[in-house]
Amino acid sequence: MPRFCACSGWWGGWNSNGRGLLLGLVERAEVRDAAAAWAGRGDTVTARTDRVDVDALLIRPDGCVALALPTGRDLDATTLVRALGTSFGQPA
Repeated sequence: MPRFCACSGWWGGWNSNGRGLLLGLVERAEVRDAAAAWAGRGDTVTARTDRVDVDALLIRPDGCVALALPTGRDLDATTLVRALGTSFGQPA
């Protein structure tokens, strides 16, 4: 897992609330928008990193990475929606 710093400061303890995390390592509105339906089940955070091979990580509450979006790759919203559904159930 790359070291990262949330843009609003260090954000620790996220997994203690039983929610997942969509960690955007670059600002990509389409990733955030695709995850909006699951807002009640996970958090979305944009962070800085020195790692350049992924744009976003979908992290389950148990800390496992459910999806890594490679840098610069077009978002296949269907793949992200499937990963969100598999990890967090159908949107409310």
